[in-house]
Amino acid sequence: EPPPPPIPAHCMMLRRDGGILSLIDLGSDGVQGDTCERRLADGVERFWIASGDATQAPNCDADARWSWWTYGAEGTRVWYVPSTGVPSSPAPSHGGGGDSVAFTDPELEFDKEAYPLGVVLGGSAPLIVGCTQRLAFTGCTAQPCFEPTPKAQPILPCMLRHLLRVGERGAAIGVARRCAGKPRFTHSLEWLLFSALDRHVGPSSVSNKNDPVKASTAEKALGDAVSLCREFSEYAEVVVSVARKTDSAEWPELFRFAGDPSLLQANALADGQLRTAACYLLVVDKLVSAVVGAKAAGDVLRAALAGGRYGLVGELVRFLARPAVEEAAGRAAARSAEKKRRGGSSSDDGDVGIVSGLFKWLGAAPEPEKDPKEKEVPAAPSPRRSLDEEFIGTPKGVEHVSGARGGVIAVLPPNLRRALRDHASKLAAAVDLAALSAFTRETDFDLGAFFQRELADFPDGGAARLVDFPKALALAADSLRRHESRVGGGRSEVAAMRAGIDAMLVKMVAAGCVEWSLVTATLTRRVEVLSNIFDGRDEVMSAWRVAVERCAAAASARGDIAHAAFLQSLRDEVCGHSNS
Repeated sequence: EPPPPPIPAHCMMLRRDGGILSLIDLGSDGVQGDTCERRLADGVERFWIASGDATQAPNCDADARWSWWTYGAEGTRVWYVPSTGVPSSPAPSHGGGGDSVAFTDPELEFDKEAYPLGVVLGGSAPLIVGCTQRLAFTGCTAQPCFEPTPKAQPILPCMLRHLLRVGERGAAIGVARRCAGKPRFTHSLEWLLFSALDRHVGPSSVSNKNDPVKASTAEKALGDAVSLCREFSEYAEVVVSVARKTDSAEWPELFRFAGDPSLLQANALADGQLRTAACYLLVVDKLVSAVVGAKAAGDVLRAALAGGRYGLVGELVRFLARPAVEEAAGRAAARSAEKKRRGGSSSDDGDVGIVSGLFKWLGAAPEPEKDPKEKEVPAAPSPRRSLDEEFIGTPKGVEHVSGARGGVIAVLPPNLRRALRDHASKLAAAVDLAALSAFTRETDFDLGAFFQRELADFPDGGAARLVDFPKALALAADSLRRHESRVGGGRSEVAAMRAGIDAMLVKMVAAGCVEWSLVTATLTRRVEVLSNIFDGRDEVMSAWRVAVERCAAAASARGDIAHAAFLQSLRDEVCGHSNS
């Protein structure tokens, strides 16, 4: 038979009158000055007890498995049972405000609209679970009503902070490892590090200036938090996430403990964490040098191209072009100011407008200074100038890269322009229509100019020619299917891809790429484009009809009935449209 459970030695009692929480010693008989009841706190509304394992004592003096949690007028507080047993005068270790708490944890508190209902310490990341209310609409009434909604808040940061504060680093690592990989774990590490940095050099460090002990304690807390985070694979991501949420004036202190940002960036890139590596670029640019930052950005851009991360590629293109745009904006503004100083007409106002527009597009537009005495005179309308053709050109004295145009691409270093052009050529050779659409949409790569240069530079037309129409049509159709499968059929993603293909089709037609135009218009069912291509060219339409019939038969043979039916109906529609 199993042994009987141990006899309880203590119990807790909460009196509704005044919210008095007391600890009752069940083994005391009141003799020799002992008291049966010890008053712990007033104004308590709720409390929760973690009783741990009866066969195992607490492994340290701050073991959350042996603790109780209170909520009341002083907020949420945490009380620990030390390894030596319940003390004669228990006191809260950390939590809400007040003189009796040893260390405040403001993040423990819910907002005013939520009420805590319980504490979860096992099974997943530690949480305080509460309840709030929200407006809801039901069919039984025309008026909105309130319904209860659960709300959870991680408490792992405050548990780790307290363990580190009392010198229990091993226990803190053990608690963190039990939560690793669980929801909110990375966020909890971020908050632990962010709050430590804030108390050391952030807004919360103001009270430390006249208190060397507080300042030293805050500095040690930051070092301990960094040391703990370094034990986990999320370290690089956590550090850069905290950096992006803080003022750049705090970065030197953060990376004094966290390490060389250029090394962290390189390690993240080597581990395939492209987004994390990209987030470090601004830090590297500011704390190391612009040259090192630009080289690192180029490495991330090439890795993003290889991985098909075109949204990230677009961001990197704009990041790398920003210094050239800022320099051009400064030159244009200086020329305009010199013209005005001499009293002449400012013929460069168009350039200033173009630069300013691009500056805003990059998200760094400075507010122009205005003379309060100067009256605003409506400007006369001027012809609109092409941003791509007239301003965004390769600077003088810099190597020209044929076919690498569009957006701000022309001001990138030559090796990166070649990387973009070569990647476009690779996608075109594979007839990867979906990837080519995403690439041109995110980077503003001018596909029309690229195809024109291919036709001019290569006798066989290079990437602008498609030799085998049925094969090219099958490859392009497979590319579209793979993309739709990858995004799970999401309407917004598929719509963005289709919009990008439509924009590419316009460029293809303008560049005179008949074969690319035929393949793209066929798959997107652009009957009007096909009709314009076939106008007066019956032999082209006959060849297209035969090729489409062959593709429909091949699709039917491999069991793709839907694609075969699509091609057959398109053939009938185009041929009927041409005959009419």
